[in-house]
Amino acid sequence: MIDLESHSHTQGRYQADKRAAAIISIVAVVSLGLAKLVIGLLTGSLGLIADSIHSGVDFVSALLTLLAVHWADRPPDGDHPYGHGRAENLAAFVEVLLLIGSALWLAYEAIRRILLGESGVNPAPLAFLVLLLSIGVSLWRSRAMTRIANHHGSAALAAAALDFRMDVWSSGVVLAGLAIELVGRRIGLPSVFVVADALAGLIVAGLVIVTAGRLARETIDALVDRSPLDIAARMSEAVAMVTGVLEVRRVRLRQVGGGYFADVVAIAPRTITLPESHELAEKIERAVLGVEPRTDVVIHLEPGVGEAETIVDKVHLTARELGVRVHDVQVRQVHGRLDVNLHVEVRPSLSLENAHKLASELERRIAAASSRIRQVNTHLEIESPELARRVDVTHHEGALVRQIKAVSTEIIGPEGCHDVRIYRPVGRGRERDVVLHCVFSPAIPVGEAHQQAEHLERALRARLPSLGSVLVHVEPASGANGVT
Repeated sequence: MIDLESHSHTQGRYQADKRAAAIISIVAVVSLGLAKLVIGLLTGSLGLIADSIHSGVDFVSALLTLLAVHWADRPPDGDHPYGHGRAENLAAFVEVLLLIGSALWLAYEAIRRILLGESGVNPAPLAFLVLLLSIGVSLWRSRAMTRIANHHGSAALAAAALDFRMDVWSSGVVLAGLAIELVGRRIGLPSVFVVADALAGLIVAGLVIVTAGRLARETIDALVDRSPLDIAARMSEAVAMVTGVLEVRRVRLRQVGGGYFADVVAIAPRTITLPESHELAEKIERAVLGVEPRTDVVIHLEPGVGEAETIVDKVHLTARELGVRVHDVQVRQVHGRLDVNLHVEVRPSLSLENAHKLASELERRIAAASSRIRQVNTHLEIESPELARRVDVTHHEGALVRQIKAVSTEIIGPEGCHDVRIYRPVGRGRERDVVLHCVFSPAIPVGEAHQQAEHLERALRARLPSLGSVLVHVEPASGANGVT
C-alpha cells in the first residue's frame, strides 16, 4: 500500500535533491573552468585552454539545468495542466546538442592536428595538478548526479551527469597529451606522440557523440510522448491483479520530466455501487503507484458483466436502464430453464396501453439478457408515492389492534407480536396501514422467520380486508438486535 502523504514528502525531497545537485554543479564547473583557463594561459597549453572553453559550455549547461529543474518543480496551472516537467526534457535536449557540438569541435581539432602534425600541449607541473583535480571533481559530480538522476528519473540531471563524464574523458585526454608530450620531448620523438594524443582525442569525441546520441533519443522520446512500454506493461499487470477488476482495457503512459502521467481504463462489475467504484479506483491508484511512485493517475471505470452477477441483478439493471422500478422478483427453474416473475411499478396516470407496452419492452430486454431465461411474466402495479401522508390512529383503533394481536398469536405463537401501529391516509380514506413487531426463536434461520411473517401477512389480509399495507418487523425473542 502506498502512503499518499509519504509520496508527497518524497516528491518534495526529490525537488530539493535536484536543485542542490544543479547548484553544486554550477559551483564546480565555474571553479574548474577558471582554473583551467588561468593555467592554460600561463603555460600556453592549447589543451587546457580548449578544456576551459568546454567548461564554459558546461557552465551554460549547468545553469540551464538549474533553471529547468526550478521551472519543472512549479505546480500545474491553467496553461500547463500537466505541470512544467517538460522543461527538464527540453533542457536535456539542449544540453545534448551542446555536448555533440563540443564533441564535434574536439574531433575537428584532433583531425586537424593529425593532418598538420601540430602540438597544442605544454607539459607544465601546475597543468598536471589542475587536470588531476578536474578529473577528480568531475568524476565525483558525475557519479553523484547519475545516482540522483536515476533515482528520480530526471532527464536534465542525466544530461548534466553525461556532461561531467565528458569532462573526465576530455581532461584525461589532455592529461595524457601532456604526459605523452613530456615523454616525447625527452626521448626525441614528439611528432609520433602528438599524433597519438590527437587519436586519443578523436576516440573520446566518438564516445561522447555515441553516448549523447543515446541520451538524445531518450529525450526526444519523452518530448514526442513515446510511452515507456516496459513500465506501462508492469502497471497493466498490477491493475489486473486488483480484486474487483474484470479486465484492463488500456494503460496509456506519458513521461513529463522526472514523472509520469497514467490514464487507466479498467472494467468493473456493473452491479457495484458508486462508493464501491470509488474504493476500487483508489485500489487501482495504489497498484499503479506501487510500480512507479512518481505517477499522476487518472482512472476510468467502465461497466462489465462479472461472474457473480445473478439473474435478479440482471433484472434490476435492465429495469434501471429502462427507467422502471420493479420489486418482488422471483426466478424459478422450469424444465432446465428459468422463468422470471416480477412486479412493475407504473404511474397511475399512464394509460393501460402505454403501461402494457412498457412492461412488454421490459420483458423483451430481460429475456435477451440471458439465454437461460425461458419466459418473463410481469404484473403491473401503481408506483407508491415517495411521500405518503398518514395519521397515527393507533389509540382510536383498539378493536383493530386486538384483532391483529389475536391473529398473530394464532399464527406465530403465544409470544405473538407487539408494538402494533395503525395509520390512516390523510383525508377520508378508509384503509388502514399496519406496522407490527413480531418475535421468533433466535435459533431459527432467517428464511423460516420470513416465511412465517409472510404467512401472518396473508392471514391478516384475509381476515381484515380493510388493511392497506402491512409491514411485519422480525426480531429475536430477546428483543435485541432486531432484523427487518
